[in-house]
Amino acid sequence: MKCTCPSCKAVIELDTNEKDEGDFVKCEECSELLEVEIKGGSFRLVTDQEKKHEEMDELDESFDNEEE
Repeated sequence: MKCTCPSCKAVIELDTNEKDEGDFVKCEECSELLEVEIKGGSFRLVTDQEKKHEEMDELDESFDNEEE
């Protein structure tokens, strides 16, 4: 499966039989360390910074829901 590096937009060939959610892949173009994420059966690569932003957004949503 082909995925795109979120940092440099290089195409990365990902062997979905060998990679699971939470595994890491290094982009050959920019050397960014990327984490494999699987949502709804789709594979995508995320940077550590993107992952932290997503986690913060989820926390914000859970606090908003508690206040209601």
